[in-house]
Amino acid sequence: MMAESGSNLLDLLTLPPLQRDIIIYLTRNGSANAATLAERLELQPEEVEHALADLADREHLRLSDDGQAQPTLGRTRRRTLPARLWPALLAANRLYSIQEAATLRTALPILQFARAKLSEFADHGPGHVLRVRSFAVQLGYIMGLTPTEQHLLRSAALFHDVGNIIDRADHHITSQETVLKLTQAGELPFSTAEATLVGLLCRWHRREYDPDRCDILGDETIRTGLLASILRVADAMDIDHRRSDYTDRFAWVLRFFYPDELPFWTSLEEILGLRMHCTPQVTLQILTRDRLTDNIQITMLRRDLADTPLPWTVQENYIPQETASIPLEALAADAALSHNGSALLVFPFDPHSLVMAALSRKQLQATGYTVELLCYPDTVDAPGWLWREALAELDPAGYAHLIVLNDRPEPAIEAERLQVIAHWRSADLCVSLLNRHEANWARLPELVQLGVEVTLGGDWAYFWGTPTDQTALTWGRLAALCTRDPAQATANFITAEQTVIEGLLKVVYDATTQAADDLTGWVALAEPILARIEANDRAYFIDQAPDFVAAYATPPDPGRVEGRVLCLTQPPSNLPQAYYWALEQAIEGQGRTPARGICFNVPYAVATWPDGDAVELLAINHWRDETATPIRLLYPTDLGPPPEGNENAIRVRLAAEQAETVVGALVAACNQ
Repeated sequence: MMAESGSNLLDLLTLPPLQRDIIIYLTRNGSANAATLAERLELQPEEVEHALADLADREHLRLSDDGQAQPTLGRTRRRTLPARLWPALLAANRLYSIQEAATLRTALPILQFARAKLSEFADHGPGHVLRVRSFAVQLGYIMGLTPTEQHLLRSAALFHDVGNIIDRADHHITSQETVLKLTQAGELPFSTAEATLVGLLCRWHRREYDPDRCDILGDETIRTGLLASILRVADAMDIDHRRSDYTDRFAWVLRFFYPDELPFWTSLEEILGLRMHCTPQVTLQILTRDRLTDNIQITMLRRDLADTPLPWTVQENYIPQETASIPLEALAADAALSHNGSALLVFPFDPHSLVMAALSRKQLQATGYTVELLCYPDTVDAPGWLWREALAELDPAGYAHLIVLNDRPEPAIEAERLQVIAHWRSADLCVSLLNRHEANWARLPELVQLGVEVTLGGDWAYFWGTPTDQTALTWGRLAALCTRDPAQATANFITAEQTVIEGLLKVVYDATTQAADDLTGWVALAEPILARIEANDRAYFIDQAPDFVAAYATPPDPGRVEGRVLCLTQPPSNLPQAYYWALEQAIEGQGRTPARGICFNVPYAVATWPDGDAVELLAINHWRDETATPIRLLYPTDLGPPPEGNENAIRVRLAAEQAETVVGALVAACNQ
């Protein structure tokens, strides 16, 4: 990929204030001419025209023939990369309605109590519920559920196990009764009709049910039996090692006191993970530690799936232990011998995506593809540019397979995205999408109908192909831990993993601060990182870790403590995307509470700072705290715009006049 010369990555902080204001306005609001900029920024037209000419001379923006200004990061093939001061959150973007947040807020303490009460059983607490919700949401998008059906399914997923607080044997019945009682008491945001359906889904997540039942809610037909089928399968899919607290040091205790339970626990440990492939046939891919003949969990999943009308299949893949690393050159040589054509691997430059790209390239080459990389900066506008320009202009004739990882286009360009994909598919190319962001799942049925291969699962799962050994799953877990995925189990989270993560972040952030002129430059920055991951060189990243906190995770100010919240008001220093880690370090610096489990004295951190005419808000709760309500559930959606992020980390841009109210309400909710 040949590149033209272009400007370096734009460092807004080095620009004069007037030019900085112009660039920020253009990146947020789109192209504009001098007259519009002068009016909106309350400046003289002459000084705006002079600033635009200077910025254009320095290649920080383009001026069209009609005077429209558009900012740039650099150029390649006469295309401009979009600029944006703030990149996207590393956390997956999960969608929560006001009702769903209120539902989980009510369910959470019940689930935490039930988890402690049923300590002898597999996890039926918040971790299990979040994973079931995730599976149910993904399957719901695949099946093309309406928004109302999605709302009912999500609510039932959150409440299906609350009945364990009373009785394990009939907990599905108790869950139904609890939904109805809490709704009548005003504790759940459902109408009586909604509560009836949510309660019925809770009851039907096990034992007898009617898969063909439909109900009327308002003027909409609800496929209640289909929702129950999806919930039953989603519940049965949470069967990997994350549900088990079993470790080798407890084995003798189980053998001595609970010999009948030992096969149940070990069957969870035998399963490394589960993800979904849609081609368009939906396949539940189970990755196992050994070649299994009679795994209890898989047997129950197959039975539960067979009891529904869903035409899905279960596929078991044995993943052997880590083996000696195969040099990348050897994989490339093998690919040349069994040539399947060229594959274009597309991904943003962020830690999670770099890991997934390394794992994907290794599997593609092992399958016989030669692989070309298209790596782009992790900015908010970049995915839109990717689909409107880069991939839209690319000639598919030179490729056999397109694999796109973790793009997050705005919903407004989904139609254009579908057009590009349809064009590639019409050229008889394989197209694979691995996107962990829920905001981009709404068009899954159309993608599947186009013959696109879609992979869904936990944050560990978004790499192409079936791994040849457990090295890929080790790195998948590290990538998921990088995102602080709240559904990822942390019971066996070890110091060595955290050290590798910090080293990986250090290397990625060091590379991000370098000046990449264009796409070729981003690929050059990515290549050495991919090679280290492909070689399983964890020692290299461990060596880089000691400098991570000082370089990128030191809070810009000590902040002030308000109850259980650490409040900071300084903008991020160095790299904005590293600010999350600084907040996590600040929480840990406040110490832990001497209580059962992992509890921090100050489990929340809320950072706000002015940015132009708005206020940026970044808020987290420590992802390992076992008592804090997730920050996403405490955010006052009725007062401010919906945030992006996952349960434990959110980011939102607030209008200056609403910032004080929103932040005050958020801090108050954290302290309730």
